[in-house]
Amino acid sequence: MFSKGLILASTSRYRRDLLQRLGLPFDCIAPGADEARLPDEPASAMATRLARLKAEAVAVQHPEAIVIGSDQVALRGTDILGKPGTVERCREQLR
Repeated sequence: MFSKGLILASTSRYRRDLLQRLGLPFDCIAPGADEARLPDEPASAMATRLARLKAEAVAVQHPEAIVIGSDQVALRGTDILGKPGTVERCREQLR
């Protein structure tokens, strides 16, 4: 059971590794938030909204903790790229 402390509202290994570099104890909790894009939502607004949504989803369960929510959006021009899901799809997106 999580209690007071620092919580990363994410299952991202990359984000967990970044936070570990600070040397602070923390826990990770999957936020379970719907990450669907809203109609005509700009990328920056989407990233901000999702970061807040993730943090709030975990903070409701752990109001005594400091909760960090984070999100990022990859773009090709003005098109938002979704999560690749596979290594091959990731390579395609990067090309």
